[in-house]
Amino acid sequence: MKAVICEKPGAPYQVVDNLGVPEPSADQILVKSIYTGINPVDGMMSMGILVKGWPLVPGVDAAGVVTKAGENVSSFKVGDEVCGCTRVGSPGYGTCQEFFLMDPMVTIPKPKNLTLLEAAAVGVGVETASLGVFGGLDVSLPDLDSIAEEKDEVVPVKDEWAVVLGGASNVGKFAVQLLKICGFQVIASCSAASAPLVKKQGAKAVFDYKKPVEEQVKDVLSITQGKIHRVFDAVASPDAAFAKALFKELPQEPKLFSSTNDWSGLTDFEGGRTRYVALGPVGTPEAVELNNTIASYIPILVALFEKGKLMPSPYDLIGEGGFADAIEALSYQAKGAGGSNKVVVKIQDK
Repeated sequence: MKAVICEKPGAPYQVVDNLGVPEPSADQILVKSIYTGINPVDGMMSMGILVKGWPLVPGVDAAGVVTKAGENVSSFKVGDEVCGCTRVGSPGYGTCQEFFLMDPMVTIPKPKNLTLLEAAAVGVGVETASLGVFGGLDVSLPDLDSIAEEKDEVVPVKDEWAVVLGGASNVGKFAVQLLKICGFQVIASCSAASAPLVKKQGAKAVFDYKKPVEEQVKDVLSITQGKIHRVFDAVASPDAAFAKALFKELPQEPKLFSSTNDWSGLTDFEGGRTRYVALGPVGTPEAVELNNTIASYIPILVALFEKGKLMPSPYDLIGEGGFADAIEALSYQAKGAGGSNKVVVKIQDK
């Protein structure tokens, strides 16, 4: 089958047509790749980080159609459209190839109101945001019964704010939406250019991350009157400088901080509690707790999309479709050309 590969760390991407089609185990599904989203982790893997076997096929943000299901799989059947995050850096799982493997437990049935193109901008972002908000910040999941009944009443707004650092990022945009759905007033950091988009996603207020940290904290405290207990870092800030400075000014507890920077080694600070989001092991047999957690989120996330309460990220679609365009999309994302938009590429026709 055709694929984009990187033969060794630092090697250029190339298109090949000699890879074998992966064979799903009894507990896996085989998916035809239609669209895939590009993530910063693809560039990290091309340099040898998180890779479990070479050559590397990039791509972890899946959107495609099930073509084969293992004998133990009852949750999906041939023809089902799916999306989600595949195992990172694992042979057979890269989405920039004709067919790839997925683990049913952490695979998302494509929401009925989304196209496969839109679904390619969903998996990694919404799963990471969910782990950061629900698990990391002790936010209760929305009630599935009320979502399923299509209740349209306005969610009661808490007299409490939550901060999202990096509100214009793919993960940040989903975090803003989830926190608003759960009744929080949301304030997010972003550039002035991204402020309208972040507010459209549900942030009640924004602040400029380019200002000195002390000024950012002053702005946030002024807007929120200090009614804050939760900070989610969606962009893996290296030192948690903002959260440290903010928590120092907040006498009340709890003070909860969650971050996508799970390699920093940062511990609790200023009377608060720190938790990390680690999506990297998703799908692997050893990641039992992570897989169970994501599986528990999936029905709720699908319902939120289908009721129009969660919206997919804006995206840049690169090229007309094909493996050469996938290489272009990888380069486009690495250069930051998409800005706050998700970078998506069509791999092949359905």
